[in-house]
Amino acid sequence: MAILITYPKNKVPVYWRIKLERKDDVIYFPFRILKAVNLTQEDKEILQNSKALTITSLFGAQVFCNQLKKLNSTATIYVLSKKIQQSLENKVSNPIQVAPSENRKSLLEELKNKHVTDVCWLIGDKAEKYYSDFYGRKIVVYKNTWDKQHEGKALKIFMKQHVTSALVTSISNFNRMFEVMTRVDSNEYRDINYYVLGENTGNYIQEKGLKVIYPDRKKHVLENVLDSLWHYEREN
Repeated sequence: MAILITYPKNKVPVYWRIKLERKDDVIYFPFRILKAVNLTQEDKEILQNSKALTITSLFGAQVFCNQLKKLNSTATIYVLSKKIQQSLENKVSNPIQVAPSENRKSLLEELKNKHVTDVCWLIGDKAEKYYSDFYGRKIVVYKNTWDKQHEGKALKIFMKQHVTSALVTSISNFNRMFEVMTRVDSNEYRDINYYVLGENTGNYIQEKGLKVIYPDRKKHVLENVLDSLWHYEREN
C-alpha cells in the first residue's frame, strides 16, 4: 500500500515525512511543473506602484524573492499562511500580514476590513479564474505546466503501486492525476481516499463520486490534513 502526496517533498514538514514513512510507502509527485514568467513592462510598473501586494502560494513567494522584490520593497505583503510568511521573512524588507484563515476569502475579507484598496495579486495562471471577482490588479507571475515525460513517470506510479490515500492540492493537480489513473486498466482509483486542502478542490473531486476528506481546521491546514491521513492509515 502507498500514500501519494501531490506536493513537493521539501515542502512537507520533516516531522510528518518521518511519521508517514514509518507506516507506508510515501510517494511525492506534484503533478505540475511551475515556471516563473517574464513580466511585461506594464505589469512591472503596476507592481512597482502598488501599495499592497498579495501572495497566495509558496512558489509565488519564491518568485517574488528571486525575481521581483527589487521592484517594490515597501508595499505591505498579505499572505494566505504562516508558511508563506516564513518563506518571505529575512528575504524581503516589506511588512507582512497573514490572513486569519488559510483561504482566499479570508484574505479578501482582511483587505476589506483594513480598507486596503490599492492591491496587486501575484498569482499563478491556473488561479486566474478564482480571482476574477476580486478587486485589485492581478499579475500572473508563474505558470503551472505539464509534459509527456512527467506523465510517463506518473503512469509508472499507478502501474507499480497500490495507492490507498492521496493528498491532492489543486484541481489542475487532480485532473492530471485522474487522466493518468484512468489509463491504467483498473478501478482502484475509486477506492482511494482523497485528502484536500480546500473546498473548491474537494467539491470538484466529490462530483466524480469519489471519497473526499476535508480539513477540519482553517489554520495549519496542511498539518491538519496530514494528521487525518496518518490516523486513517494507522487504523487500517
